[in-house]
Amino acid sequence: MKKAEKLERNVYITTNVSCNLDCIYCYEDKTSKETFDVEKTKKRLAKLLSEKTEKHTVINLHGGEPFLVFSKIKELCEWLWEENFPEKFLVFATSNGTLIHGEIKEWLMKNRHKFIVGLSLDGTREMQNTNRSNSFDLIDIDFFVETWSKQGVKMTISPQTIEKLAEGIIFLHSKNIQDIRANLAYMVDWSNPKYVEIFQRELQKLAVFYKANPHLPKSSIFNVNFASLTDKENKNKKWCGAGTEMVAHDIDGRGYPCHLFFESVCGKEKSEKINNVNFADPKEFISDECADCLMLAVCPTCYGSNYIERGNIGSRDMSLCKMNKIRIYEIAKYEYDKIVNNKTDVGNLSDEEKYKRIRTLDGIEILLPYLNTFN
Repeated sequence: MKKAEKLERNVYITTNVSCNLDCIYCYEDKTSKETFDVEKTKKRLAKLLSEKTEKHTVINLHGGEPFLVFSKIKELCEWLWEENFPEKFLVFATSNGTLIHGEIKEWLMKNRHKFIVGLSLDGTREMQNTNRSNSFDLIDIDFFVETWSKQGVKMTISPQTIEKLAEGIIFLHSKNIQDIRANLAYMVDWSNPKYVEIFQRELQKLAVFYKANPHLPKSSIFNVNFASLTDKENKNKKWCGAGTEMVAHDIDGRGYPCHLFFESVCGKEKSEKINNVNFADPKEFISDECADCLMLAVCPTCYGSNYIERGNIGSRDMSLCKMNKIRIYEIAKYEYDKIVNNKTDVGNLSDEEKYKRIRTLDGIEILLPYLNTFN
């Protein structure tokens, strides 16, 4: 089964903005009781899906917690599947998992090859309960692992849980979750210098864990594509498809580059002005203070949070700068050691894998002027 994010054209449909949880890092306005109009959404999707694309489409049903409006989702999806559209598509939703029981679980199991659910799960019981309203025991984790084994989970690290980062990722691996997309929460305060020290310590714990378990796929927070640094064009790459491969529709059906630019998220004035931004122009999403940084191409950012907090999609949260550099440094040490000091498996590698290792070392070498400052 394809993972949802591998389908390149993304269409976000806001189903609702209400939620049954109150996560400590949430940026959504959960007070609104509005829900999407099924008939209007059918018309918008019919127009989009009547045009065949090369890479196909993923329809993202976005909340709030989308399964609060399950009956509407069910109506929309069963109509979509009955129609014979030229465009191939997949339906995807991100969920906190707490409502997926009984009828909802049965329906999802029946349609699991057409409808994928990405679970938000922030680590151990303690971490999840700290971040996400004591919800751990309301989630059937095994159902998600067994039903969508390749999809994995979304893990958000908050200042309140960063001390348990490694423990949380190791726990998720113990649940047989292969794809762990972990990141530091955006739009929260990371300015306290203590977080840098804690983050480095946790990354070092992960290095020890992955060295002892080389068969496991590394979490995204411990995975840097150093090989990409050998391609000069990658310096100007975008971190997501906002404004180019993605369109997000709010409750009223208005289109935006990403759901973070909705009026309900960033306010009316900023929401209206975002239409003046050219998301295809690299100058828009690279700030002057980051433009000459050698790590830029491997330093993730969120254009929506940049815009909300600083009024510019390219203006990054600089309190995360040192943390991102520490992350790249620790992963570079791990990758260098794995390639240079571990010769046992070289004979079993394909030519493609050998070439990738060479490019990885070349990429790390490009960063040496920065990496040496951490010694």
